[in-house]
Amino acid sequence: MTLTVWGLGAITAPVSAADPHEELVKQIKSAYADGHYDNFSRLTAQLPANHLFQPYAEIWRFRFFQKGQEKQSPDRDAPWPTESVMPLLDKHDNTWPAESLRRDWLEQLARNGQWELYAQERPKLRYRPDQGVECADLMQAAEQGQLVRYKVNAVIAYDKRLPRTCRTLLKNLYRMGGISANDLDRHVLQLAAVNQQSNAINFVKDFADTGWGRQLDTKLLQEAMSSPDAYLKRRASVEQTDLYLSAALTRKAVQDASGTAYDLENKHATSLSTPNLQWLWAHIGYRAGLQWDRNALTYFRRSSPEVMSNEQMEWKVRAALLIQDWPQVYQATLEMNPELQEDRAWVYWRGRALAAQGKTTEARQEWLKAVHPFSFYGKLAHEELGHVVQAPPRPELLTAAELDKAKANKGLQRALMLYDAGLRTEGFWEFNLQVAQMTDRELLAAANWANKNQLYDRAIAAADRTQSQHDLALRYLTPFRDNMKAKTSSIGVDEAWVYGLIRQESRFVTIARSGVGASGLMQVMPATAKYVARKIGLSDFKPADITEIDTNLTLGTSYLKMVFEQHDQSPVLASAGYNAGPSRPSLWKRRLGAGRTMEGAMFAELIPFDETRGYVKNVMSNTVAYSLLLNNGSTPLKQRLGIIQGSD
Repeated sequence: MTLTVWGLGAITAPVSAADPHEELVKQIKSAYADGHYDNFSRLTAQLPANHLFQPYAEIWRFRFFQKGQEKQSPDRDAPWPTESVMPLLDKHDNTWPAESLRRDWLEQLARNGQWELYAQERPKLRYRPDQGVECADLMQAAEQGQLVRYKVNAVIAYDKRLPRTCRTLLKNLYRMGGISANDLDRHVLQLAAVNQQSNAINFVKDFADTGWGRQLDTKLLQEAMSSPDAYLKRRASVEQTDLYLSAALTRKAVQDASGTAYDLENKHATSLSTPNLQWLWAHIGYRAGLQWDRNALTYFRRSSPEVMSNEQMEWKVRAALLIQDWPQVYQATLEMNPELQEDRAWVYWRGRALAAQGKTTEARQEWLKAVHPFSFYGKLAHEELGHVVQAPPRPELLTAAELDKAKANKGLQRALMLYDAGLRTEGFWEFNLQVAQMTDRELLAAANWANKNQLYDRAIAAADRTQSQHDLALRYLTPFRDNMKAKTSSIGVDEAWVYGLIRQESRFVTIARSGVGASGLMQVMPATAKYVARKIGLSDFKPADITEIDTNLTLGTSYLKMVFEQHDQSPVLASAGYNAGPSRPSLWKRRLGAGRTMEGAMFAELIPFDETRGYVKNVMSNTVAYSLLLNNGSTPLKQRLGIIQGSD
């Protein structure tokens, strides 16, 4: 099959005109964020009545008023009056501030049991619900006797402070007998596992008016979490509860999984309830799996799927992959909840497990379910079926009417205005709200519009959502092509790989800056920039230059080449090193062990950092797509992933 190379041509200047009220918009946002109502009121009075920012100004004014009401009655949890909130929602429907306001109102309605109004308003949400609304949905389902247990398990297994509605859900279920004290214990243990000690204590305090909460001493729980060794030494002399011991062992396992496993089996097993004991074995298996401990699967097998979080279920599969116990890989994927079972990753590995056991027909059935042209495991499944990944057919050209409709979309205009004013968070959500409601053709038009306005990350986000009509050149934009070709050619790195990495790093936002200080297209850290500049003789480099396109590409591609050479010329290891630091792949190779090998896909799946694991898979998948786009063909993904050699 001959493939056509698609390109977007020269990057055009933004099509938007400067907003004369841009500075005023910034000041309004600042006044709102600082809680300065008088200043906010003075500034919003200067905003034209038809300005695109009016939905924010009016809804933020409402929120100012409600915050004042809540301060006067902090213990009151009544929903906002319908006659106050509905006119705002109707007037500013299909804007992000209205969407956000409706979410909060729905949660209030659920907490107060106003189900008739909830049922009326819930379908009006246009974007996917946040966790609070999901819990409100579960509260409604519980009222109707339709609660799905595994969805409640996801709330219990959450390892951060739960939204108020989710805490209300759990309290109601506990009082109704829908969940047990052990379920509440498990949430505390999930928090303890990630050292969220204050949130664990606050959760117990939230339940002080229940039988579970009344029998707990938060001081002893705090001691068990913060000083597990001291607690374990004196536990015989203090009031006992299952939770204190479990919390202490949870914290111990974070530092020493195998040692805690020994103590659990030989010293503490008889002191624990079965659910907490099983959860601890899953936790120990998870911690051991992160260290590539080959005993991790043994620990997991002493647990039970009923008490395991999604993360623990996934690491049980990885623990089986580590030792290539294919029957257990298969079994572990079947033990997952229904939604997790159908994740492409686990469908793919279930197929691999079946194939390893000689069940070729069943394996192919799994891979057929996983096939997808743009996902990491979708591509691998395609290759397992014996096919070569190809570019999808290009859709028909967008018509002038379709392009004009995107250009006239008020929500997209508002998003661009917000981006231009530096309100990137608001612009991000405003854009996403609009594209969440679009057909494939509308998405392609929105992506085209965003690309012309140099909102490259939003163009990709829109193009990524299409279901049947796909434009490869919009999904995988190639801005700054002249700069890129020059740098990758002179430095000697694969242009498709670098594009794939940038798409994951910054999505071509030149001013992007991470929480740890990485900057620019290739998200180069300041210390790395200085080191690379010195190594390549870039004598005139100044830290302020780091976001300049040509300089950033020079530093980023040079560093990527260094990491590539350091790690056996493996793009998997180099991508991992670029994200997590160059020493990390060496550590993982040592854990694999001298004389052992592992296929690249399996190595990528076993990376212990969630961010880096997803990063490597996305970069490598992106590289295949960019190779199709730029070179009219591509090396198979499995071949690119290669074989990883362990070390001593």
